[in-house]
Amino acid sequence: MLGGGSGERLCTPSTSAGPFRIFSVAGFQNRANDIVYCPPIVRQHSVHVPEDSTAIIYFGGDVQDFPESMETNRDSRGYMKYNLENSAILLREAFPRSHIIVIRPVRMEFKTFSCFDNFVRGNNAGVPDHTPMNHALQHLEKLLQNLSQRLISIPENEILDQAAQAAAAAAAVAAAAAAAALTLSNATVTSESNSQSAPANDSSQEMDIDILQVQENITVDADGAVIFPIVGNEVPEAVNNVSGNNGNIGGGGNDDSVNNHQEQVNNQQLQQQQQTAAAIKMTSPTTALNATNNVEHYNNDCGTRQASAASATTASATGTSTSTASSDSNPLWWRENLNLDKSKLVLIGFSKGCVVLNQFIYEFHYLKTLTPDDSSMCRLLSRISDMYWLDGGHGGQKNTWITSRSLLETLTRMGMNIHVHLTPYQVQDDRRPWIRKEEKLFTDMLRRLNAPITRHLHYDNQPANLMTHFEVLQAFFAARPCAQPAATANAAAAGSRHQ
Repeated sequence: MLGGGSGERLCTPSTSAGPFRIFSVAGFQNRANDIVYCPPIVRQHSVHVPEDSTAIIYFGGDVQDFPESMETNRDSRGYMKYNLENSAILLREAFPRSHIIVIRPVRMEFKTFSCFDNFVRGNNAGVPDHTPMNHALQHLEKLLQNLSQRLISIPENEILDQAAQAAAAAAAVAAAAAAAALTLSNATVTSESNSQSAPANDSSQEMDIDILQVQENITVDADGAVIFPIVGNEVPEAVNNVSGNNGNIGGGGNDDSVNNHQEQVNNQQLQQQQQTAAAIKMTSPTTALNATNNVEHYNNDCGTRQASAASATTASATGTSTSTASSDSNPLWWRENLNLDKSKLVLIGFSKGCVVLNQFIYEFHYLKTLTPDDSSMCRLLSRISDMYWLDGGHGGQKNTWITSRSLLETLTRMGMNIHVHLTPYQVQDDRRPWIRKEEKLFTDMLRRLNAPITRHLHYDNQPANLMTHFEVLQAFFAARPCAQPAATANAAAAGSRHQ
């Protein structure tokens, strides 16, 4: 398993409110997954009743991993903003009253392709092979049960001490990351200066994950990194954003000055890493590297506005329905009666992660039609209030979206809220027309069946590219009318719709 994990590795907090890394959480039979967890930052009125809490379960896409793993892959570095920990923070801003649970893929093939083998079988690129029953729902339930126990078992003083120390270390790490970004900008200036005399047809590479998976052969270099094909003449947006800061950089891209500056930055980063490793007391020495990543947590504007609005609402309601964690006498109030498997569940899949949601649909149908007397699993299904498909896609040429009428009829009868968020990267790609066709069948059929479904196409006036594909993670909750899932506000009504 990536990130490995002996039983001694309990958690690695990144900030005072998480995210926490919980390694090797046991699931169904011999399956296990690493999990990134963020506790709620706004307290619910009835925190002592597990059924009143909500857990957001997130399955990410290709490339998304722990920041230090992405840092070692040259093709992933441009998308560091969307590493698993930052994704957890984005979700926490969108759902401040909920438990955030980001499930890491059991393997990252070629350091790039997310493979959720514990939920759905797939090939080396993570292309799914759906089956009527792969015990994905049982695995999810066991993960939630054991995650609750792991979080409760961590000594209170250990969490508080590590969180306080990590908060101080995070500030130092952010400074090191800023210095590294400046170095990258200087290097970009030098690169652009040297490339001005290059032939006009020397185009840059933009990573095209899903297109790559369609190809029969995958080229890997000596370091195990995937060599991506040239797909166009546009410079990747991540590089353009860095290059846009050239006006703030002195000098002229002199090689000596860049090298000297790089040496200073390396020394600073080494000092920061040593301070961080000393500050955060790990339960095992092997986790030290995981704690000393030099990646800044990025908060987006939409999430910040919603988080501010949530804080304002909370402040006005102090003494009535909610209160912030910081004002509570017990900073670990979120551990009281923690039973995540009894919480309401919101399932979110992004890109490749949508294959897990699709597998759930197969198992919904199996459980509802072939084993309707399985009361334990029916209780789990009744707690799923919302499912979000965020720009789903994978490298196969079919089954990107579920189109079977019988499966979608079962999904409709369950009454959960269905949310579809798309970008041109997936549904307007003429090289993969089946994605557009399948999504239309999925959405149209659910609408004809009167399922509670919403559909949003984001960035439809912009060219399709991988960066806007990732940015749907910020756009999807900005399109929502409130910061909490609809079923939370209408718990009784949502619960009555499940059959």
